[in-house]
Amino acid sequence: MNEGNASAHEVLAALLEPKRGERWLDVGTGGGGLALRLAREGADVVGVDIAEDGLEHARAAAREEGVSATFRHGDAQELQFADGELDGVASAFGVIFAPDRERAASELARVCRPGGKLGLTLMPMDSRTGEMLTVIARRGGAAHHPASWETDVEQLLGAAFALEVERRESPGPVQQAPPWEDFVRAFAPLRDLVARLDEDGVASLQRELEAVAERYAGRPASYVVVLGRRR
Repeated sequence: MNEGNASAHEVLAALLEPKRGERWLDVGTGGGGLALRLAREGADVVGVDIAEDGLEHARAAAREEGVSATFRHGDAQELQFADGELDGVASAFGVIFAPDRERAASELARVCRPGGKLGLTLMPMDSRTGEMLTVIARRGGAAHHPASWETDVEQLLGAAFALEVERRESPGPVQQAPPWEDFVRAFAPLRDLVARLDEDGVASLQRELEAVAERYAGRPASYVVVLGRRR
């Protein structure tokens, strides 16, 4: 469940340099890939996600590795931590899916102590996933496009964190778009939309998304790394 974003997890964890004994939060942890990498460095990590399906996988992986990572259900818009409780907050393509992006950004700042670290990976609008989400949004998606975090990150977090923003390309073999059935099953925004459409609507949506995937075939995936220090 973590393979697709493994290189971004590795890059972000290396740049954040978590220390033994620090308390870290991974928001929108999914299968726990980023949280586990932070925990391997000795940090005490909590991963939260509003979807339960990946959390059991993450818990099993943490038990198998014997690292200090716990996983629990949680909403990025209402984090169950005290003000300034954490040494670092991170999210790899997770917090961007919160319906209220301003509230989620405010929560990241609230729970991070002064001088603490922030680390995010964001999808650009002009990427395969970004364009696919544009298609989904056009058919009734969220009020804010998840990729709008990349264009508005200074507005969302710049008052609370001193930010550094850099675009990167994923190394290694170019990943192909998954088969349609796998994509629907694994990608919640698409799964939710498909459930609302009739048969013709689903067929039209599939054709449009496959056309996006074809335009990006053979191109390395790109993403944006955001590092911050709490003011």
